[in-house]
Amino acid sequence: MSVTQLRRRSEDSLSRWVCFELAGQLYGLPILSVQEVLRDTAIEPVPGTVAQVLGVINLRGNVVTVLDLRRRLGLPAAEPQADARVVVLDHGGESIGLFVDRVADVRKVIDAAIKPVPEIGAAPGTARTRGVYTRDGDLVTLLEPDSLIDDAQFLG
Repeated sequence: MSVTQLRRRSEDSLSRWVCFELAGQLYGLPILSVQEVLRDTAIEPVPGTVAQVLGVINLRGNVVTVLDLRRRLGLPAAEPQADARVVVLDHGGESIGLFVDRVADVRKVIDAAIKPVPEIGAAPGTARTRGVYTRDGDLVTLLEPDSLIDDAQFLG
């Protein structure tokens, strides 16, 4: 291997992303933000919350708020399917769940291959993206986990 190839390889830093589907589209969250993925979880509704808050779950004695990620991203709501999962994020020491249609896989992404998404017309409180990544014909929208929670509205 030449010096140029070694240098290029060291410059191609990789990150890992938990990829999931919403309304037939692929999205990703940095694996370092994901605590775990849950299935068959009973979500208890909470009166007085906005539609994007599905409710809460009991996760080993901790109460975790669960957001409907479809609604959080402005996508149409759907009936839960057998493949639906709750992706639990660590947000500053607090756990928050994101309800997704299906978890696809964990992908290694070359950071230099992430393409930016224009922020034109983004309304305040809108979730932000880190960019998009294309591999084998799949377009994956890479989400900023903090923006999903920091700018979310929880109470109606």
